[in-house]
Amino acid sequence: MNELKIHFENCYGIKKLQHTFNFTKSKVQIIYAPNGAMKSSFAKTLEDISLDKYQR
Repeated sequence: MNELKIHFENCYGIKKLQHTFNFTKSKVQIIYAPNGAMKSSFAKTLEDISLDKYQR
């Protein structure tokens, strides 16, 4: 996998987030945001996807 495209809307307080992560040069991506900005919501959303608990 060289790219991961995400499009989240209304996920644990994330109103809208679209981004393409590029893994061609590195296997790691860093997400930085101030406290209370969205990191926990992002993690909860990814967890729900991994557990197949999301609605398409």
